[in-house]
Amino acid sequence: MSGILSTLDCFAFIQARLGSTRFPKKILKSIPEGSNTSVLCHIHNRLSTIFPNEQIVFLVPEGDTELIAFLNKKHYQYFVGSETDVRDRFRKACLHFQAKHIFRLTGDNPFIDLESIRYLYEAITYISDRYYSLSMVGLPLGMGVECFSANSLLFDLDGYAPERHTEHVSLHIKEHPEIHKQFRLSAPHLNQFTDINPSSLRITVDESKDYELVCSLWEKLGTKDPFFGAKEVIQLANDQPEVFLVNASVEQVTFSLPKTNRESKPVRIVYGEPSLFGSGHSERCKSLSVFLEMNGYDLILADKPDLQSKHLPQILDIRENEFPLNHLFYIDNLHHLPTEANSSFFLPNPVAPIKQGDPISYFSSPLSEWDWNQSTIPGRILVYAGNLGKEESEQIDRYVLQFLNSNVYSEKTNISSVIRIGGTPPINKEVQYIQRVSYIEFLKQIQRSEVVLTYFGQTMMESLSNGKKVCLLGITPVHESLGKFAEKELGIPYLGSFFELNENNQFPKVFPHTKLKLVRDAHLKILKWLESIYES
Repeated sequence: MSGILSTLDCFAFIQARLGSTRFPKKILKSIPEGSNTSVLCHIHNRLSTIFPNEQIVFLVPEGDTELIAFLNKKHYQYFVGSETDVRDRFRKACLHFQAKHIFRLTGDNPFIDLESIRYLYEAITYISDRYYSLSMVGLPLGMGVECFSANSLLFDLDGYAPERHTEHVSLHIKEHPEIHKQFRLSAPHLNQFTDINPSSLRITVDESKDYELVCSLWEKLGTKDPFFGAKEVIQLANDQPEVFLVNASVEQVTFSLPKTNRESKPVRIVYGEPSLFGSGHSERCKSLSVFLEMNGYDLILADKPDLQSKHLPQILDIRENEFPLNHLFYIDNLHHLPTEANSSFFLPNPVAPIKQGDPISYFSSPLSEWDWNQSTIPGRILVYAGNLGKEESEQIDRYVLQFLNSNVYSEKTNISSVIRIGGTPPINKEVQYIQRVSYIEFLKQIQRSEVVLTYFGQTMMESLSNGKKVCLLGITPVHESLGKFAEKELGIPYLGSFFELNENNQFPKVFPHTKLKLVRDAHLKILKWLESIYES
């Protein structure tokens, strides 16, 4: 990541109007029917988990007074422009808000996939092209968004603009790949679905049949998780395909676009199955897949290697497992040190000594470096408990709560509030509990906290990169040894194992956040390795 981009450069622009001919005022329809939450409200609610409210803008036609009154009542930001020239509406909004990167949405798609936006955000950090278009394939219709640069939006070829370009905001970008670099990413969080074509599912509201379906989806998925995504929709289509028959006959307008020709360079990334290896392996592999796709490789994500493709480059993030294949790259494999050309550590490890003052190479999503405009709450401690059970979760709570609003910790910084992500629900109401969060919300929670208590892993590194005070717990024998290593070599306080926790009546007062030099560059070695394979 260059460090030049900022979240403040990115805007979500939603084109919206009430004058639909097929289904008038559809964007104000309630989901579920009879509720106070309209299609537009669902869009805004979802986007507000990622974008600041001032960077979520509805682009509405001049004279659409009823829609403007609705937006004013909701205190949603909007911009008024041409009714017939939608592209001009976007262009003027872009100049008005000084946007550099635009996420384009439409007001009839209530259930946009937030995970996709996360990965598109990651992809933007790797783009150096002045003119670009970026989108994700393999999503149900209506759940994806597209991105493009302000430069591409404002670009004009000499001559008269055809009507299709004024009606469709980004068509002039897509029709000219020789000018605007086209990035079409596969959805890394949907790689496990192979039995169904997601694009055959319509999760948009063009007609009354579409509205019937989205209300049904809310009943089946939204009541459990209001921010359900494409993963849950596709799984439902696998389990209950009859649900989606209601709008299967509705036609969708499509355009024939030029295809970009490039050399196919397949790569397989193999991650540890989350129930056995934890979710950190799969999550960082998804981010790695975005990085490699942005560099021209065709990615396959899987939890098993392809033993039949001997010459296929395969990247293994499955600890010490090895296979008789020709082109393998090892991540965090203790049998293959970072000194080897086909090995890299995404986390520090005792088998690769760290010299005093040396930068520590690691890998995480580039979003971990972004400022999500979150102010640190003094004395707030974030406990990341992952999949820990009831006994372990309650033991951590008891340990932390003894320092709540106490001067035992430090004269300058008491623990004023406790939030725990993961584990089982707490028995003490003073512990704020979140079972699971999106990655971006997780980063926000880290940035809001002064102290992070976790175990050795990705959360440790992302918290350190945010300048947080980090302390570690040994949840397994392996984590115990790594925790002791982190304390000795990195200066990160190690509290001990669960058995030692209650006996430890001290809380760390010294943290290493000003001592460590972290470099998020471990993925660059993989890119160099792949280049050497495809050049040979």
